[in-house]
Amino acid sequence: MSPITIRPRIQIAILVICFAVFLLIGTTYFNADVIAKRDWFGIILGVTIVPASLWGIWRALGLGIRIDDNGIRIRSQIDSRQRFIPWSQVESVECAAVDARAGITIHAPVLHFRDGTAPLPITGIGSYSIKAAEATTERLRALLTPPRETTVEG
Repeated sequence: MSPITIRPRIQIAILVICFAVFLLIGTTYFNADVIAKRDWFGIILGVTIVPASLWGIWRALGLGIRIDDNGIRIRSQIDSRQRFIPWSQVESVECAAVDARAGITIHAPVLHFRDGTAPLPITGIGSYSIKAAEATTERLRALLTPPRETTVEG
């Protein structure tokens, strides 16, 4: 099986735009006037904002899940590290309402584990559209269940 990557494209685009705005704001502190006047507050602010916004853009571009023969690698939040879940631990995948933002329900795939640990919602690939969330969940279910070989009797 070749690796499959599912990304929350709208969320990534919004985050990249927000961090790019901060990057532009941070670079404005590096003009000749701020440096010539030795405005230390402006210089320190620029030195802080520029790397932080570059880090945010880098992390936003990496959001999503990667699925391969070994399992699922989840990176669904800007501030968290990735998490790897082997297929042997996953019992089932279902679509459920996992959160609500601005009064609108977010649906996402939820992993249920064989050892009885708490289910894990994959909110990073969630959607306001239940149809889109169901489609993503079906893709995960299809990957969880290996295809059966068919034999032709002749």
